Formats: sequence, C-alpha cells, structure tokens
Amino acid sequence: MIKKKINNFEIGTLNYFVTRAFLVGMTFNALINVMKRDSWIIPLISIPFDILFIFIINKIIDYEPDLSLPQKITKLFGATIGKIILVLISIFIIIMGILNYLTLNNFIQSQFLTRTPLIAIAILFMITIFYILCKGITVIARTSNILFFINIFLFFISFSGLISSFDISNLKPMFQSNITDYLSGINSYYAFHIVPMFLLTMIPKNSVDKPRFKKTLIISTIISSITMGAVIFATLSTLGYELTALYEYPEFHVLKQATIVGASSRIESILVIQLIFDIFIYCTLIIYMFGNSIKQIFSFKKINYIYLFGCLLITIGTIYAAKYNIYVDNLMINIIPIISTIFTLSITLITYFKIIFSKKKKTSNQ
Repeated sequence: MIKKKINNFEIGTLNYFVTRAFLVGMTFNALINVMKRDSWIIPLISIPFDILFIFIINKIIDYEPDLSLPQKITKLFGATIGKIILVLISIFIIIMGILNYLTLNNFIQSQFLTRTPLIAIAILFMITIFYILCKGITVIARTSNILFFINIFLFFISFSGLISSFDISNLKPMFQSNITDYLSGINSYYAFHIVPMFLLTMIPKNSVDKPRFKKTLIISTIISSITMGAVIFATLSTLGYELTALYEYPEFHVLKQATIVGASSRIESILVIQLIFDIFIYCTLIIYMFGNSIKQIFSFKKINYIYLFGCLLITIGTIYAAKYNIYVDNLMINIIPIISTIFTLSITLITYFKIIFSKKKKTSNQ
C-alpha cells in the first residue's frame, strides 16, 4: 500500500536533483564561459544566496499549508490576476523544461546513441516520465528517494576515482576574475541552480509528514552546491581550462579519467547516470507543476490528460529546438539567465510581499 504522505528526506532528494538539473551543458558551460578557472568557486560562494531564497519560498510554502502553489496564487491575487500569473509561470516552466530536456537528449544522442533519431530518444524518456506522473507526487518522491542513493554512490565513486588525476596547477592562476565576472557567474548560477527550487512550492506543506521544509531545503541545497562545486573542481583540475572549454560535455569526458582500485576502466557510461537522473527528476516536476497550474486555470479535472499534453509540448518543443542547437546554446548561456532571474525574482517577491500584506491585513481586521 502506498503511503499517503511523503517525508522530509524525500523533499530533500527532490530538491537535490532539481538544483543540479542544469549542471550538464548549461550551468557548467555558463560558468566556464564567464569565470574560467575560478568557476568552481561560484557554487560555494552562492550558498548564502541559496539560503536567502529558501527563506523567501519557505514563507510561500507556509502560507495556507493545505494548498498547492496554483491554489495559493489564485487565493492571493484573485481569479483573473491569478490566472494571468499562472499562465506566465506555465509558459516559463515549459520553456525551461524544453531547454533542459533538449540538453538530455542531445547529450545521450551525441555520446551514446549517435545513430538513433532524437525523436526516438525523446519519446522513450517521456513515456517513463508520463508513467511516473500518473502515479502522483508520492511515487515521484519515492522514485527520487531511490535514485538519490544511486546518485550519491556514483558521485563518490567518480570523485574518488579522479583524485589521482588532480593537478592543482591546472587551476592557476586563481582569482583572476573581476567583480563583473563574479556577478555574471552568480546570476547564471541563480538562474540554473537556485530557481528550480521554486518547483518545491507545488507540494502542499500538510502533505508532508512532520514537515521541516526550511531545514530540509537548506541541507539538501548545501549538499547539492558542494557536489556541483566538486564536479567543476574535478573537471578543471583534471583536464585543465583549455581542454574543458573545448569539450561540449567536459563533465562527462573527465569521467574517462576515473580510476578504480588502481586500474583504469571504461566506466564513464555508468558514472554519468548520476547526471541523467538530475534532468529526469527535474523534467518530471516541471510537467507536474505545469499540469496542476493548467488544472487550476481551466478547472480541468482529468489531470493525467494535462500531464500528457505537457509531455507532448516538451517533446515536440525539444525536437523543434534541436534544429537550432547553435542558437539555443547561445541563448542558454547569454540570454536565459537574465530572463530567468528577472522573471522568477519578480514572481517570487510579489507573491512573498502579497502574503505578508494579506497576513497584516487579516491581523488588523481581527
């Protein structure tokens, strides 16, 4: 029998995956492009920004704990304005879902299935995502829980297997970036690492057993940031900046240097699964949030049909976007971080202050 509530550990694993989801092809490339050899520093110095964002979204999570985010927005802003906000959120998350899913499919096709059409890869993964979505958030959380242990095990195997290849001289000269570079790097990191945490506001607080969202999100985000910093550090110190910048997926190619029990093995295809899990869970939660937002907008009862529609949107969008990979890559590195920052900060802060205002108004009327 499936339990009715999810636990804090499962919330933490969901957060771990979504905050790492853009590491492959996006966060890594954006940081390397701006920060060069200092890229590994950004995940560590951004931890205070992580915690600040968690405090803000925790206020949203605490508001009306029985409701999901779309229901909260409708109650806060009214039917008309609430629907407009939900439409904007739905468009934004579908675009981010397409970009993330495109990265997954491009990566798999270019590194493993070079003769397989992109459409076949996209449909195969989306069938799995749709199946899990139909089972509900409890099964999504339990799936995340299982994948987390596999992910952490593969991470430690990967990192320990690369230690013998580390060359700290590859990181020199250090701290050559200027303040503008740091701000740009932090902005990219915010857009691809911190923003996905907003997906967790979809889960009503009361659907979690003995909820401790703030503590859980802080711990899981710090772990996520440390692992991301470790991946970038390991890649740069093993391959060097020049070779790292040359590869399309340096975080994968560095795994070819991994050595286990003193012997080099062709195990990168297994170790890289940890990076695929991140994208898989993120895309699942994207469609989950999209489905529940559309359900709230149109009062549509059959949620599985909306999930199917979301899966089709992302699949078709991915296949179409793949025709313009060069332009999409430039968009993801230079434009999307700015748009993501402006949009999510606006929505998050407006919702946050609206909650504070409504609570004060309610208190004054009592």
